[in-house]
Amino acid sequence: QGQNYFVRVYSYNSRGYSFEPGIPTPSFLSPKTAADPPESLTISPHSDTAIDIQFPPSSNDGGAPVKSYKVEWNGMGYIAGLPSPNRDYLSALYSPYNVQSILVTADDDNVSGVFRLAFRGHSTDDISVRATADDLRNALEMLPTVGSITVSKESFSNGFVWAVTFLTDYGNESSFGPIPSLSISINPTDMPDLFATEVTSVAGTSLLGTGARIAVNNELVAFKGYEQQKLTTQCKSTNGLLSGYFSLSIGNTRTKELPHDVSAMDLKRELENMRSIGEVKVLRRIKQSNQNAFEWTIIFLEKLGNVPMLSVHDHLACSDGSVGPFMYTVENAQGVLPRMDGPFAGEVELNALHYVGRNVISHTIRNLTRGMRYHFRVSAWNGYGESYGQSRHSTPATIIPVDKPGPPTSIHMTSVDNKTLKISWSAALSNGGFQGISKYSVELAENPSAYNEVQQITISASDSLSGKFKLGFDGSWTRLIPANADASQISSAITAMPNMGGISANTNQSGLNSSSWMITFEKNIGDLPLLTIDTAWLGENHISAEVVEIAPGRDIFSGDDHSTFKRTFTVEHTPEIQEIILESSANDMGGYFFIHFMGERSSNIHVDSDATTIQRVLEGVSTIDEVTVSIIPHTQDSISLYGQRWVVTFKSHRGDLPSLLVDSGSGPASTITTGGTLLGSSPLIRVETKEDGGIRTNFVTPSILNENKTYTTRISSLNGYSWSTPAHSKFGISPSKGVPSSPREVRVNVLSNTELGVSWKQPNFSGGDEVAGYKVQWDVDTKFDHSSATVRATQNSTDYFFVVRNLDPFESYFVRVIAYNAQGFSEPEIATHFLMYMNTIMISLIETGGNVDLTETFSIRYTSNQGIQRETNPISVYATSREVENELNIIGIDNAVSVDREDRSNVFDLSGIETNYFDIRYRLSLVGDQDISSISINDENLGSIVPSVDF
Repeated sequence: QGQNYFVRVYSYNSRGYSFEPGIPTPSFLSPKTAADPPESLTISPHSDTAIDIQFPPSSNDGGAPVKSYKVEWNGMGYIAGLPSPNRDYLSALYSPYNVQSILVTADDDNVSGVFRLAFRGHSTDDISVRATADDLRNALEMLPTVGSITVSKESFSNGFVWAVTFLTDYGNESSFGPIPSLSISINPTDMPDLFATEVTSVAGTSLLGTGARIAVNNELVAFKGYEQQKLTTQCKSTNGLLSGYFSLSIGNTRTKELPHDVSAMDLKRELENMRSIGEVKVLRRIKQSNQNAFEWTIIFLEKLGNVPMLSVHDHLACSDGSVGPFMYTVENAQGVLPRMDGPFAGEVELNALHYVGRNVISHTIRNLTRGMRYHFRVSAWNGYGESYGQSRHSTPATIIPVDKPGPPTSIHMTSVDNKTLKISWSAALSNGGFQGISKYSVELAENPSAYNEVQQITISASDSLSGKFKLGFDGSWTRLIPANADASQISSAITAMPNMGGISANTNQSGLNSSSWMITFEKNIGDLPLLTIDTAWLGENHISAEVVEIAPGRDIFSGDDHSTFKRTFTVEHTPEIQEIILESSANDMGGYFFIHFMGERSSNIHVDSDATTIQRVLEGVSTIDEVTVSIIPHTQDSISLYGQRWVVTFKSHRGDLPSLLVDSGSGPASTITTGGTLLGSSPLIRVETKEDGGIRTNFVTPSILNENKTYTTRISSLNGYSWSTPAHSKFGISPSKGVPSSPREVRVNVLSNTELGVSWKQPNFSGGDEVAGYKVQWDVDTKFDHSSATVRATQNSTDYFFVVRNLDPFESYFVRVIAYNAQGFSEPEIATHFLMYMNTIMISLIETGGNVDLTETFSIRYTSNQGIQRETNPISVYATSREVENELNIIGIDNAVSVDREDRSNVFDLSGIETNYFDIRYRLSLVGDQDISSISINDENLGSIVPSVDF
């Protein structure tokens, strides 16, 4: 290849060869093939309408110098499919997120009304057909099964279309990525299992308009187009235990030896160390049929197209004596390459001669569509043939043109104590075209007095100076100030303006016909606008007034002054923390339950499991990457139930996640479950999100500051590609002692018909002085002027409780707790019910005439506040509490139900106190966040037994 060869041809007959050869034209050529594509193609944002591309020259020119490179691109994703109602499959590839659309339309422009949405068995409240994008997002994010989403809204023919992008929710069906569709209901009484993906307005529904209809479409499926391969390890029998190691290879590269149960994150790291593979996403599942068998799904995010199967080097052993292999690979989804034509496709040819001698060829593709994802490829041509050779596809697979984000807004600094500040801000109004902000840079610096702005105010008159005047600053105005005001009056008037931090004023000159003051801005930072003067109240004696800048304010961050304190802090992703809370009314909880996350169910978890076992089970769910687990036992004080809290921290997931759901087999998976496989006295398991995952917009400094110094800050935001210009705080602040922050986790629980138990945790911040104690207040209204008690703080204690006694059993009470120190009282914290919302309902079945046999049954009707009605199957009058509990949970009401049974029949209770011939009482505790409209009894098959229901 590349070597010139000369050719000549002799003719031949029976007399021999010709004397002269034939010489071809041209007389020589070199063997050639099409040039190889560049070994890589890297893409990155240049602006919100341009993308930079970079690639090295072809390493194999095919035997002739490369003459040109062709760069091609095409739009991908939801926006690329908008021009056509028939979306091109190959324009919907490589999306990192699932996107679904909700279309509301009608035959005429008269659509109105409301609808509800459901996702994974949980439904929203009513949503207006004219809801904004934020309204729809807020409604969906209230569901425990929905994590972070973004929503956009566009007008459509006689209606609207919302696009919902699921940022943290993935499914795991035949291949990783797809999730269930949102579903819709316009019937106010529908439960989530009756919702549909398309509904049409009919009489009696909540959707109005001529031919009005709503439909949900799956626009993009996460990870569609990427190669997905699945590895499975298992013994021949379910009783066998695997041990040993394995390795994987592709081409000439191979991983190191990996343990038989290697975690998803460790396998990802090993695969990415193989240079030919690039970035991958790895998920691991423990097979429920065999707790010692594992499945790993590997998604190739950079190696595009149909990827060769990974080769397995199996060094595993099995305790049942069976002979390997014990590891298998299958292709879950074949990688696909996109077409490069369509309304958003383009290409450019680059003359290779312009880049001779360069190691990297760079070019900027401009005039792209803002917000659209693009895929690129490059190929080379060396003159061989009429077309370009094979293509190299881009890394990453797709990218959005991104500009630098806007700066944060509304920066606010407050004092936590005399050594600590809290800095808070609002997110940038623009992300630069990207999905969101990935981190913030918080710079903190001492602002020396030498950097303060100084301005001089002078007022004079041709005759004696009298009357009053006003000063203005950046749109705000002082009250009227006497013309002969002293420094304290000037200072008081200026600092009263809402946009003014703090100043010092000195009288520079005071005479019969003139006054002058020197103003030093001690808290407003940087080069400031001049104060303005309104002299309308100073009379007509040829008044003159001026403000001059004596010393401009300086920006401490823009100089090279290293003599003062400066620190930079990075605010990044905060992991999601959820708690699984196990509770019972006695110390006898047992049994097991299941955890659901993003549609996948775990193997069973026993309530007495240790943290290592819980972690292993959770990480055996393929939609959970990596977690840590800790267990906090409930303190046995006067208001805590028996049980413990499992604190689950999601280490590798990003953003606000869907809630873990719990399932004891007594009803649909939810954030609360009772009964079923749980044992003990009124066992209950619930899930609470303690801290949403995501990027915080506040920061508490280390306690290293000086109360005699003034500090200022500036903050920048990063969208993953570019930093914003920094935003400065308007005011400086000095840390100082103050009141404590509010008590945490203030809970109240009913102990008896005259007692409430209140618990809380100490504040996060003491204010600089030790917390001296707490004031517990309770009242029948929120005035809190009825009763209170003081609880002294105890050294080294973080948890507190108090019992409120001698209450009226027929009243409801509000409770709050306030912390205090030497500086004063904190903001009050209202107590929330220990078990969220709880209804207690008593069902009585009584017969006094002795006419009871074993055939009587009853059923329980449930009606929610939304009018949704459900009824249990027939229940025997001799049913146990567990049987009644299971029947109620099966009908899928919004609250978890715990049932206690009491038999007051004469044959069982011989006391004669409130007894009858037949007297069975069921106490229903409905725990959750939904109120109950009514519970009633269907008594058609009760004979002479009389039922009653008491709330």
